[in-house]
Amino acid sequence: MRRLANSDLASLTKRPYVEPMSTGLSKRAKLICVDWGTTNLRAYAIGEDGSVIDEAQSNAGLRSNRGNYSDCLTTMIGSWLKQDSPINILLSGMIGAPTGWQEVPHVAAPVALPQLAAKAIPVTQLHGHTVWIVPGVKGTGISGLPDVMRGEEIQFFGAQRLCVDRHAGQPDIWCFPGTHNKWIASGENIDHFSTSMVGEIFELLRQHSLLAQSLEQNVSANQPGFLRGLETGRKAGGLLHHLFSVRTLDLTGAQEKSDGLEYLSGIIIGHDIGAQLRKPSQYVGVVASSPLARKYRIALEALGHSSIIIESQAATINGALAINEHLLAASEQSGV
Repeated sequence: MRRLANSDLASLTKRPYVEPMSTGLSKRAKLICVDWGTTNLRAYAIGEDGSVIDEAQSNAGLRSNRGNYSDCLTTMIGSWLKQDSPINILLSGMIGAPTGWQEVPHVAAPVALPQLAAKAIPVTQLHGHTVWIVPGVKGTGISGLPDVMRGEEIQFFGAQRLCVDRHAGQPDIWCFPGTHNKWIASGENIDHFSTSMVGEIFELLRQHSLLAQSLEQNVSANQPGFLRGLETGRKAGGLLHHLFSVRTLDLTGAQEKSDGLEYLSGIIIGHDIGAQLRKPSQYVGVVASSPLARKYRIALEALGHSSIIIESQAATINGALAINEHLLAASEQSGV
């Protein structure tokens, strides 16, 4: 997962890079969790108190790393494993897809946290520590068509726990912005959810469409341009008509090329929010890194909604801790 979108998307590199690992942990870890997606992976060593002791990241995602998953993981976190008592290593994201380390089938919605944990599969051991892959979820989108996710399921349960910890009310719906946005109905279980290709469409349009001629490709935070894009998305004509206005506003001199990227971003994000939020004044949980989360907060407020932001790293870690609690309990019951 997960995954950045819009002007926050990082450019892809051709050669995998694994961040040099530290020489060891400052204190004992009780869990290691790894968010392993198509382009990147991020690993976190979590201490007894639930805090992050150390972290590492790499661009050795599935696209650039086929078949060397065990070696890649060892290179990345090997120094974290030099402790006597065994711990679990939880992997989530596209690593469990058919093109990943080992296919872990999607669990059919509705899915509760215990069900998700029960379907996790151990794939190997590293220095006596068991490596697990957490399954994704399959269900039905807002259109009634099939939908799937890998990675956001852990963040969903983690974000819910964080809301409780903050004594904040649960949102009406959760939004996970990224290359492929996920919108998940709030509740104890994962039930209905929908995917929107927001980040991917943005990148295709900015790089490979006619609109690229009306865009300055340098990333900038131009809030007025973004807000104009949101407003355009509320007009008549539909998404395809609105997208062409990126070009026509440039040709007529009504918009500078430097405003084009954020204007385009506003159009796409505005349309996605409008399509997913059918009721007025919705309370939305946004799970994303800070820059992207702030952008969605601005968009939601401009369109008449409110939001609570949960940092994606915190959601991943808290969700992994919840899964680990169930795995440890199952191990104790089985006497393993």
